[in-house]
This record gives sequence, C-alpha cells and structure tokens, in this order.
Amino acid sequence: MRKTISNILIIVFSAIIAFSGYRLWKIFHEYHVGEKQYEQTANNYVHQKDPDHTLADNGPQECPITVDFDGLLAENSDVVGWIYSEGTQINYPVLRGDSNETYLYHMINGQYNSSGSIFMDFRCHPDLSDFNTIIYGHHMKNGSMFASLHQYISQDFYDEHKYLWYLTPDHIYRLDVLAGYVGDAEAEIYTIFNDMDQLRSYLSFAQQQSTFVPDHVPEDINGIVVLSTCSYEYDDARYVLVCVPVMID
Repeated sequence: MRKTISNILIIVFSAIIAFSGYRLWKIFHEYHVGEKQYEQTANNYVHQKDPDHTLADNGPQECPITVDFDGLLAENSDVVGWIYSEGTQINYPVLRGDSNETYLYHMINGQYNSSGSIFMDFRCHPDLSDFNTIIYGHHMKNGSMFASLHQYISQDFYDEHKYLWYLTPDHIYRLDVLAGYVGDAEAEIYTIFNDMDQLRSYLSFAQQQSTFVPDHVPEDINGIVVLSTCSYEYDDARYVLVCVPVMID
C-alpha cells in the first residue's frame, strides 16, 4: 500500500514539475519571439545616425535615428509613431488600435504575445494634440518594452536619460522628461483631460510625487506625453513618466 501511494505521489509531483517546466518554457519562448520580432522591425525600418551630441541651451536638437514610416505603415496601418530612448531597450513602433485591448497582447504583425506592443490610448489623437497623450507598454522581466521606465525611480538614471525621442510620419519630437512616480492604475492621469486647469493641477501633483528632480521645468506647458508601465510596489501599481513634447522638425 505504501509503495502504491509513493508511486502515485511520484507521478503527481513529476506531472507538476513537467507542467511548471512547460509554463516556464512557454514564457521564455514568448519573450524570445517578442524580442526577435521587434529587433527585426527596428532593423528593417530604423536607421541609426551619428549625430552631434553637443547640447543647445534647451537640449539636443537632432534625433539620433530616422524611421521608414512608409515601410512601417505598409506592414501595419495602426502605426502612429516610433519611440526611442538612447542607452535603453526602448526602440519600438507605437500602435493605436480600436481599443486599448487591441495591442495589449498582440505584436505589430498581429501575432499573440505576452509582450504585446507599445501602444497609444485609443482615445488620444495621434498628433499629440491632446492635453495628455497616454502611451502604454508592458514591464517585461527581461528588460524589454517599457521596463526601463521604472529605473527613473533613481535620480542618477534621470540625470543620464533626460530625453526620449518620439517620431511620427510628419514630425520629430524630443520628449523632455519632467516627472516620474508610482501611482494607481485607476488614477486621474488615465482620463483624457478637457482643459488647461486639469493639466496644471495634474502637473503640480506629478512634480510633488516625482522620484527625481528635473533640471528644468518649462513655464508654458500646453500638453504632455505620459508613458505608463506596470510597477510592483503594490497591487495594480504603475510607474508613470511625464514628458513635455518639443517639436524639433
């Protein structure tokens, strides 16, 4: 009887181990597929320049990359931009679907993947004309997608990454990083602001909560780009990075 029970337990534990192993394999396989897909997308459509990194009084004036939007849009017409952060893994197309579920777990080629895509809130206008334009990305454990944003909890990281770049088919924007903080998934920032009063009130809140102190705060801010990713300080936490778009070209 004891031998029979032992054999049953061995079979059960072996099945659990096999299932757990399969789950881990599936997770890491999806990570690999996602990384390869977006690495290929960047290789196909992004050209790295060798810009002069000398800063003007108000920041860098040349974007370090160019993007072939004709090719990107031919692959997927939902592409609205490209986001790039020098020295990080952030180098991705930005998509905008019919809802915020469209690209939560689907890549640019339409294939299901836990990495999903970097995507703009479907309620926002692609030309950054809203008071707050919201862009989402997963915080992947392999450091891909928007995982780098959480590093802004450190002043040192901000000091080395004060700008990101956002390119569209029509314009190039430098995203001047203004504030970053850990907040709730249901916070006010995830609504689309209707007026300047909402924007000013939010900016005051964001600066008070920020995990770093920016070098400069512009006096006249007419709109912001908000980058959002998961954070793990508590359930449904998010790390929110607030940027001011500056049109370069």
